[in-house]
Amino acid sequence: MAFDAVTTLIKIVEQDLVDPTLLLIFDAGGMKVSLLKTIEFLSAKLCILQTFLEECDTKMNDGDTRCITTISFLHDAIRSRISSSYYENEIEYKLRRVYLAANVKGYVFEATQASEELHQTLKHVVRDIEHVEEWILAGKKRTALDPEKENITVWDTYQNALVPENEVTITMGFNSDIEMIINRLCYSHLMRSVFTILRNRNIHKFRKYVENLELKLQVIPLVGEGGIGKTTLAKRVYGHPITIASFDIRAWVVVSQVQNLKEMFIGLLHCISPITSEIYNLDNAQIAEQLCRSLMGKKYVILLDDIWTTAAWDAIQGCFPNNYNGSRILVTTRFEEVAKYLSGNPYNVHHQTPEDCMQLFSRKVFGRRHSIPWGYGLLGKRIVSGCGGLPLAVVLIAGLLATTKSLEIWRYGVDKNDNNNRISKILLLSYNYLPRHLKDCFHYFGVFPEDNVILVKRLINLWVAEGFLMPHKNMSLEEVGESYLHDLINRSLVQINELSIDGKVKSCKLHDKVHELCVRETIKGNTLCIINDDHTPKASCWLSCQTSHWPITQASYGNCILDKIHSIICFGKDVYHSKCRLVYPCLKLLRVLDLSLVKWSRGMPSEITDLVHLRYLALSTIGSLYEFRFFKLKNLVTLIVTSWMEKCLLQLPCDILDLPQLRHFHVDKRC
Repeated sequence: MAFDAVTTLIKIVEQDLVDPTLLLIFDAGGMKVSLLKTIEFLSAKLCILQTFLEECDTKMNDGDTRCITTISFLHDAIRSRISSSYYENEIEYKLRRVYLAANVKGYVFEATQASEELHQTLKHVVRDIEHVEEWILAGKKRTALDPEKENITVWDTYQNALVPENEVTITMGFNSDIEMIINRLCYSHLMRSVFTILRNRNIHKFRKYVENLELKLQVIPLVGEGGIGKTTLAKRVYGHPITIASFDIRAWVVVSQVQNLKEMFIGLLHCISPITSEIYNLDNAQIAEQLCRSLMGKKYVILLDDIWTTAAWDAIQGCFPNNYNGSRILVTTRFEEVAKYLSGNPYNVHHQTPEDCMQLFSRKVFGRRHSIPWGYGLLGKRIVSGCGGLPLAVVLIAGLLATTKSLEIWRYGVDKNDNNNRISKILLLSYNYLPRHLKDCFHYFGVFPEDNVILVKRLINLWVAEGFLMPHKNMSLEEVGESYLHDLINRSLVQINELSIDGKVKSCKLHDKVHELCVRETIKGNTLCIINDDHTPKASCWLSCQTSHWPITQASYGNCILDKIHSIICFGKDVYHSKCRLVYPCLKLLRVLDLSLVKWSRGMPSEITDLVHLRYLALSTIGSLYEFRFFKLKNLVTLIVTSWMEKCLLQLPCDILDLPQLRHFHVDKRC
């Protein structure tokens, strides 16, 4: 899209081109003053263009179709240049030449020549934008948009984020369900009464049978359609004081659609006792045996969230010993056949009542007010009735409407909220009404695997490196990122997973329905490629490597368009690599390289330092990095270096802190 291309250019111009190190090189060539004037002029032109596009986008979302012709004219004007990333790649390539020349002895002539070429490229961008401005004026005349009357405003998008509602609000209609499930999960008062009666009547044989039935290991499946609140309900039961008091051990893991046995076993073990990274050296059978030993003789409750198949249960059920002490396994699934396979008596999670849904909707939209403002009550009831009793649908549409008090948008929400695929339609509505500055941030969640718990610090550092965040007033980029995240949380598109001691969001995640939409929209825009055992790399800005193999090889990189790949993040946790070729021509403009879960056996490939546009680098290795020439990575903003083996110290050069753009540097205690 034209808006995204313009925004990316603004970030490059205002962030990369004002690098102090770069300005020193320009000064040596005697062109610093004229170049700075060109940069300032170009930045102003791009901001005007961005404002116009944002205003038109807002008007079209509000139903004003007069801008469509203007936008089509604009796209025609810049599709061959800006919207095709032509200038973005040209500028970054010229910058790369300048940086590489500056690191070579006797670089002055080469750097000056490269700087002059960069200057000429910027002038070409200015000329093209001036032509686009002429097209805008022509388009306005054709669509009767008077530039004097159309007040194009730069909206302040950094609104104070609302304090996220407590999860109790989301489960306000689940109180009776919680009580019933806890009675099944724990040794219920009803069974105690039955045992007392049987004991008094001396019916020993039948009493013994009932006791054994109650003490035997039981599986309790919670079954219901997606968005009905199974996971939220299970979490409330899992953390209830009665549950905590009734069991010696509690452990919780997400199974998900694509299950990883080793990760599930390790996740459960992590809930039971401290573990070290050495556990990854064991195979699945050894870890499963260790898990079984940890549970032997103990009264435990296990929560297995989001089981999709009976095969997933068959693969892990052998880890749970039957201790005949009242241990329980709580399972959530959306599939009736899976629930019946696990138990003859599954618990069906029912839809919320209209009253509970309306209470939830009102609380999310209007806070703790006792009354709904005039004009919104009837519309709110009609919107809620279309949610079909699904809490996820309610909070999604409430998250959208809480950001606007426009009755027109509320009426539009009524029209779009019918009974067919209600969650998908509400999700798409929420997505379409996302402000431009939030869309890239939301898209980036698609890089992470389904049900992945995402640390907020890591997420915001990645946003900074990708250039999604722009400075605002007296806020740091990290504070801007927090406000963006809170906005997404308040819209119910992102869920809080854990809060830190000071009340800030420590980690977050996406509901699987939301994640599905995020991945679909991001892949549709050719921005994301998810690489697993069934898919190879293709032309995309972001590569999410969810396999044990390194995604770019001599055989595969030919499938990737030169300069297209900007980020590679690896999620395979059981991946070991020795030194090998890592960098190919298609990675020359790489900005993010996250190898924190890839275990390198000896240092790191030195060719990484040729990636001069890197802004985020995460490494996991052992041994010495003294020879690793970090000083070449002048754009590096975040650097994370850890040792993946407990007994191996990591050695780093002392001058690593001299990197000019470095904002975040993390090493573990074994450095």
